[in-house]
Amino acid sequence: MSKPTDHPLHGGIMTVAAAVQLAEKSADSGIVSTAELIIATIRVQEDHGLPPGIAEPALAKLRRAIDAHMESRTAIVEAHAEYGRIARRFGATPESFGPTWPCQQAKTQPAPVATLVAAA
Repeated sequence: MSKPTDHPLHGGIMTVAAAVQLAEKSADSGIVSTAELIIATIRVQEDHGLPPGIAEPALAKLRRAIDAHMESRTAIVEAHAEYGRIARRFGATPESFGPTWPCQQAKTQPAPVATLVAAA
């Protein structure tokens, strides 16, 4: 078998993969930053004894921001899957690239998600 670097699209695959992973991290960072702003707002409001409704208009806007961040994240993850399908069309797979495959999570099955019902 040839080396992954011999694949004619190796450089392009690695470039796109790095950009996708950066976009995913950026989306997550936006979610975390907005959540931290919500937490800070509520804590300051409580710490200073401000009325519960005083920040409600700002929190409503932040709720919209979180929703937008989550929608963006979903779209990026879906695009990531599409890039994987494109790479496969050109013969690039996790198996053929081995440990150099840029998306290691694609090589393993996701762990089952435990639900409250299953945990009970």
